[in-house]
Parts: sequence; structure tokens; C-alpha cells
Amino acid sequence: MEFGDFLIYFGIGWLLCSLTLMVGGMFVRWYLERRIGQELNFVGQALDEERLIALTVEQDNDQYFCYNSITKDFVCQGSDLKEIRKRFRERYPDKDAAIYDGDRTAVAALKSQLQELKKQNENSISI
Repeated sequence: MEFGDFLIYFGIGWLLCSLTLMVGGMFVRWYLERRIGQELNFVGQALDEERLIALTVEQDNDQYFCYNSITKDFVCQGSDLKEIRKRFRERYPDKDAAIYDGDRTAVAALKSQLQELKKQNENSISI
């Protein structure tokens, strides 16, 4: 095999690899956009049907206070995520909640507690 033949085969291989990666990337992008779109539609529909309450969280001393992000009405309070979940379920047994915004340190603390609960497989609520 001469050097020219090598360059031709190398170029063809390069072209095939590039096309394969491009098509694969397009498929992955399409799949992710579809999944994200479905999730956003589900959340939007739940908010529209008032099955999901977006919460704004504030912290005062050792208590977290949760408010409806849209209406600003008080929803519940607790010293940790488990207590918040319990009180939320008592007040709204047929609804779900999601931490939307609020005090950054409070949101971060509750989200880390959520990660711990997920590790312990106690994730029965979407808060």
C-alpha cells in the first residue's frame, strides 16, 4: 500500500467516523429535548390544574417557612424537610409541592436534605 492509498483510506475512515458522531449527537439532542419537553409539560399542566404548589422558602432561626410562590399565601413550616413534608401532606393531602425559590441557604439546605432522603429511599413526595 502506498502513501496515497493510506491517505484515501484514512480520509474515508475519518468521514465515516465524523458522520456517525454527528448522527449520534443529533439523536441524543433530539431525545433529551423530547424528555425535557415532556417534563416541562407535566409540571406546567400540574401547576395549571393546581395539583402542584411551587414553594418559596424562608428560614428564621431553626424554622423553614414555606409560601405559595404564586399567591404568596403561607403553606407550612418545619424544622427540617421531613417535618415540612408531614405538615404539607396534612394540609394538602391531594397535592404535590416543589421548592421553587426563596432564601438561597434555606433552599440549599432543604435540597441537600432531599438528596439524603433519596439515598435512604424515602422520596415519596416531590418536595
